[in-house]
Amino acid sequence: MKKIITLAMVVLISVAAQSQNAKYVSSMERFIKMMNDAKTADDFQNAANSFERIANAEPKEWLPNYYEAYIYSRIAIMEKDNTKKDALLDKGLDYATKAEKIAGENAEIKVVQSMLLGIKIGIDPQNRGQKLGMQSGMYMQTAMKLDPTNPRAYLMQGQSLMYTPEQYGGGKDKAMKSLEKSVELFKTFKPSSSIMPTWGEVRASQALEECKNME
Repeated sequence: MKKIITLAMVVLISVAAQSQNAKYVSSMERFIKMMNDAKTADDFQNAANSFERIANAEPKEWLPNYYEAYIYSRIAIMEKDNTKKDALLDKGLDYATKAEKIAGENAEIKVVQSMLLGIKIGIDPQNRGQKLGMQSGMYMQTAMKLDPTNPRAYLMQGQSLMYTPEQYGGGKDKAMKSLEKSVELFKTFKPSSSIMPTWGEVRASQALEECKNME
């Protein structure tokens, strides 16, 4: 009798866990679509707020914090005021750190950290380029080491090299190689689940064309 009761409890716990996981995935899919459909800063902020609610409800899941970090990079790009832009990027970096505390070293998180720092460099290249550029580059290299097939890592590297002078290791030729690699990897890239990151393919093709037209 005790064995029957124990088995019944195990089944109930398993069903409850599956139901909770299905609810989490369904919510994530809905908010990822909201993020992908976003056009304005307010749209992106609404998506970020939605991921924040999931992050609070599911403290063991890293993806909600990851998407918040990514979204703040998108909002920062739209922001014209550099002080506000910096604050948005710092917020994004904080969410990336939260995601990393849950997931550990993770290629997708490293890519977003690199991207956030790259945007920060653009605010003041002369004073930030050397220090933050080195840190951003380390994030990219770590991402590639963790997952050599991640197309977003090569996209970030290529974009960085486009705007780095040749005398400092950048330039058109090196950028082209990274961006071509990114475009090729996107052709065969398949996310491991419906809620894993898929962004970057359109941007990779755009960046490659921009690079080809550089003088």
